[in-house]
Amino acid sequence: MWVELGLLCLLLFFLFYRMMTKDFRFFDNSAITVAPPSFPFGSSVIRDMCFGKVTFVDIAAELAKSFPQEKVLGYFMFQSPRYLINDQELAKQIMIKDFEYFVDRPTFKSANKIGQLFLTNLEGAEWKKMRALMSGVFTSGKLKTMLPHICKAGDHLAEYIAKVSTEGKEVDMKDTGGLMTLDAIAAVAFNLDSNSFADPENTFRRMALTLVGAPGYQKTNMFVVMIKALLCNGFPWLGIDVLKLQIEDPEAMAFFKDIVLKTYKQRLESGERRNDIIDIIMDEIKRTRTGGAQKQEFEDEFEKGAALDTTEIKERNYTDEESILVANAVLFFFAGFDTSAFGIGVVSHKLCLYPELQEKIYEEIIDVVGIDGKITPEKLGALKYMDMFISEALRMSEMVPSTERVCTKNYQIPGTNVVIPKGKVVTIYTEDFTQLEENFINAKEFDPENFNPENNPNKFAFQTFGQGPRNCIGMRYALMVMKVAFINILRKHRMVRGSTMQDKLKMTTEMTHFIGGLPATFVKRED
Repeated sequence: MWVELGLLCLLLFFLFYRMMTKDFRFFDNSAITVAPPSFPFGSSVIRDMCFGKVTFVDIAAELAKSFPQEKVLGYFMFQSPRYLINDQELAKQIMIKDFEYFVDRPTFKSANKIGQLFLTNLEGAEWKKMRALMSGVFTSGKLKTMLPHICKAGDHLAEYIAKVSTEGKEVDMKDTGGLMTLDAIAAVAFNLDSNSFADPENTFRRMALTLVGAPGYQKTNMFVVMIKALLCNGFPWLGIDVLKLQIEDPEAMAFFKDIVLKTYKQRLESGERRNDIIDIIMDEIKRTRTGGAQKQEFEDEFEKGAALDTTEIKERNYTDEESILVANAVLFFFAGFDTSAFGIGVVSHKLCLYPELQEKIYEEIIDVVGIDGKITPEKLGALKYMDMFISEALRMSEMVPSTERVCTKNYQIPGTNVVIPKGKVVTIYTEDFTQLEENFINAKEFDPENFNPENNPNKFAFQTFGQGPRNCIGMRYALMVMKVAFINILRKHRMVRGSTMQDKLKMTTEMTHFIGGLPATFVKRED
């Protein structure tokens, strides 16, 4: 029996080895340089990631550092051959000019039906159809109607800052930002008035942190989550079709689904409006049903670069409105919660490091909004120096050093004989763009003047929110939340660097925070 068992194990190992290495010769006849693979990790940087030496977001940077002269590089993510692009002009070609060849992003699959409808998980014409719908949700006009909900969360933040200032307490600004962004999302997307500062263990916050797998709230062991993700995304026939694995916590998903559906049905019956995400998505679905496509109007270069050709979309009606509402509300939470909290954190870091610039922002807030003035869309738009400071803090944060696209039809790289086959993932390394003097007048230093329009910054080189039709659809919302947050923090208090705050930000291996945290204290300003 032991012999047979040993032979079976040997056979299974051989099959696994064959499966993991069968494409290791993929680049043999290609003219590009390759980061050589080895079993079972692929290229060495993936092994380093698995052993905690580098984070997932550092993969592209490590490859670019190892092969600095290569504009196009081949590498292996486990068994999968991929391409790395390390050239600004080629990146612009792929993300904007030749977007038709790179419509899709790598998707994150699981057996959860709501997750399958996330905008980020849709492909081809289905993605274009949903993107066209959701673009109408995040226009400047629609965001104005959401501002009162965001301002209420900002009021909670102001009360909290006053309290910790009186107590002389040190608080973490990424965590503090997370409390505000969560309250804003609760109001804007889930019809809930929440105050996470007063009640940090409220049901909404507990379920939210469970859903994102925050430390202390994750029910499933991280190793088990990784195995599920590998099976669902590497072998979907097994993980999804056979085992029906769900990566998202089922209880938390059911909680959010129930909130949205109850609100949706109540609105249909009562006709009540709150001008929140639910109302606006319902409006957009109704518009597409009755009036077809909306004429595209561009408010800036970022939007113009994201222009989408939707002429191929034949069917614009949505038969399953409930699932669309739930999927987009939950995705809004995923996309807007931790990312905005990180944004508030990195801007706070620079405010603490540069107190003289913090004073300039304070003076602008007092001039434009006032010490107790009401926050309006017009006043937010007039905070030009704060705009520049936020953009510069995000530029220097290195939070988004790369982005990924999937080649949707064979693509010959301009000026070469290299053809990227349909279905292959392309990683675009963008971090170095921010350090080029041709893109920013003082690229090597932290200087908000890098984003002064008079200094002609290269908008494409600023990749925090992506570029092209696959850019971040919620950019304006995120910036609005951050501005409301810093008005409420700074107009009555001065932010001071905390005890363990580092000069340079570096993410923890788990990518849940920064090493040393982002501690700060607050000093009340003199009247």
